[in-house]
Amino acid sequence: MKIKLAAAAPEILPGQPGRNMANVLAAISRARDDGCSILVLPADLPEDMNRGAIERQAGKMTVYPLMEPSLPREELLHHHDLDIMCCSSSTAATVASHYENVNLAGLASHENMSVVVMACPMGGDGGTLYTGQCIIAQNGAILENADGYVMARVSIPSRETKAPVEELVSDQPHTPWTPLPELLPRVLKLQSEGLARRMMSVGATQLTVSIGRTASSLLALAACVQAVDKLKLSRKNIHVTADGNRANAIAAALGVTVGGQGGLTVDGTDLTVRVLDGTEPAGYAVNATVPRSVAGLVMRHYANTCGDMALSVPIRSICLDDTARPWKLYDFLLHFSLVYDLPKWSQARLLEDTFEEEYDLETIQKVLDEFFDVYRRPAPCDGPAVFSLDVHPPVTNV
Repeated sequence: MKIKLAAAAPEILPGQPGRNMANVLAAISRARDDGCSILVLPADLPEDMNRGAIERQAGKMTVYPLMEPSLPREELLHHHDLDIMCCSSSTAATVASHYENVNLAGLASHENMSVVVMACPMGGDGGTLYTGQCIIAQNGAILENADGYVMARVSIPSRETKAPVEELVSDQPHTPWTPLPELLPRVLKLQSEGLARRMMSVGATQLTVSIGRTASSLLALAACVQAVDKLKLSRKNIHVTADGNRANAIAAALGVTVGGQGGLTVDGTDLTVRVLDGTEPAGYAVNATVPRSVAGLVMRHYANTCGDMALSVPIRSICLDDTARPWKLYDFLLHFSLVYDLPKWSQARLLEDTFEEEYDLETIQKVLDEFFDVYRRPAPCDGPAVFSLDVHPPVTNV
């Protein structure tokens, strides 16, 4: 038997019950119009939803978790008796969570020989972001994976076509915190959405940001541009202090205002500098959880895809100059220090084994000593959690 399933993530905004209800009803209407039998919505929807209106809008379609209880994320691997597992996840959006959710949906559908439909919330206040990732997986294969809404036709039951385990091997790169190429735009998306939400929450329509000779400062400016574009404001509302001819050329190409001050100050200090130099951001810290090496990757991708030579050339030039220090080495140590709390002796072998073909031993030892001479966990600050800094159990065999 073939049926249609959907997962949707209607935007939920604090203190706007009427708009939230309209967004939920619109998502239900879209899935119903697509001929779906089941719709999965995110967890933690407001309690004051009009259940009668939802049931009327849904008709014969079942809506999880509003009409039927859905599974929590941590239980997906433990329901071998279900043909369809509907998961309303409350997972916060980080770059890592994107492929973690994909791998979990694929693995759960493979192990249980079933269909997994996952919906994550959309919303946030700038500190914690939710981008509305929606996934449909069947027998280990990811059928659909997108933000906001997905729909797929599946066969039920389909337990006889278990997918090969090797298809479920994670694509996460060996070097930590380095996103896959297709996820680089997601870094900037999380930053700009967090900034846009902060602007809305404080009523700001003007921004102030400084750009200079670092990829991180350019990333902060790119986030400002995407935020005002999202809010349908003029880019002239971004007031830029530009250091150098290349920075001025970038500002001109983006159509922002050079000079002056706006209502919300955006600080481009990145995670690596916060740890190495002890610098804490003054203002909205759009790069607070973004390592310096990742900032360079994102901006090089931005330069390669913007389609404007007047913009891409100076961006590439600044990113090239910004690789004078071996940021990848610092960020490798930073990852295992912040996330796994590993001591220096454990990381020394990890660092050498990973980078021995790329850097000489003298450089590796110098970075190791310099990092642990100054390392301290950075304090929380006002900015989007693009990369999770939560502490996990120590890794083994190191």
